[in-house]
Amino acid sequence: MPVRKTETRIPTGMQPADLGQAVVASDSRCALISFVPNPVVVARENTYVLLVTDPGLASATQSFEWSFVENEGAPIVQTTDFGEKAYTPTATGSLAITVKLLGAANAIQAELSMQQAIVVSSVPLETLIDQAVSSTGPTAGSPDVLRELINEHNLYYQNVALQAAEAGEGFKKFVFSMVYDGASRKNRAERKAILNELAASINTSSVDFATASSSGAGVCEIRPLLLSMIIPGMTAWTLLPEDVAQRRVQMDSLLQALAAMDEAKQIDLFNIIRFPKSNIIYCGRILEALRNAYFNTTNFEDVLSGMSGARSQWIIGQYRQGPVVRS
Repeated sequence: MPVRKTETRIPTGMQPADLGQAVVASDSRCALISFVPNPVVVARENTYVLLVTDPGLASATQSFEWSFVENEGAPIVQTTDFGEKAYTPTATGSLAITVKLLGAANAIQAELSMQQAIVVSSVPLETLIDQAVSSTGPTAGSPDVLRELINEHNLYYQNVALQAAEAGEGFKKFVFSMVYDGASRKNRAERKAILNELAASINTSSVDFATASSSGAGVCEIRPLLLSMIIPGMTAWTLLPEDVAQRRVQMDSLLQALAAMDEAKQIDLFNIIRFPKSNIIYCGRILEALRNAYFNTTNFEDVLSGMSGARSQWIIGQYRQGPVVRS
């Protein structure tokens, strides 16, 4: 059956639109999700995922036929063995995406379509980059990373919100810094390879789930273990020992417990991490959980600016390797 396990679930308590731009079948048996929300940018790759939540439809599906039509031109048609396809628009205008779920003798089991506009890269951003390249002194940062953030993830980090609201822009600034840092630390190909390994650990068991879960994944480099600690019913919030050797032993134990977790929960963790929108949302929730655990009387404006940024650096450290007992 070509519908992989990782494409059979929407995370518990979430809707397809929580993962990205989404089109849901009228019978709710499947949903097409775009990593990048409308509009997409010319010459920038985007990924589309077809989630099949109905077991009968999943068992009847043998392949996926994807059609991409730019500006009502000739369709580009490709078939995949599972429900994921990347596409790079070639010209500004309109883009029509259609995916057909094919069964025996290529009979159509279901079909979904999505419409998107294709635009040029952000003009203000390109002007800023050109000015930075031609100037001396500090620049605007990595042009490639900035293009990714502004053209693809801007709506996601701009709309991220605290679960317990507070005044100021400190929280959004912190989330933006984590998105920028994650995109800077690993390029697209490296991030995709990590996600593919994590998917393989669930779909084929060719990789140990504990091993695949030991590093951060997705645009904000979320570790599945830490994510599982902030989702009710998964892993209890656990503070690791300060001693490095003891910490490693307890971390290994927690990772093995994560590997033994119910497969549906593993799939939910993967899909939250996989899609940029949910990855950024849950990056924010992890930051909020860490702030609450260590500095619960401090708002995010003070986390960033107070004590020369020591509190924000502590939170980042725990995001990467903790949570660790703070003496």
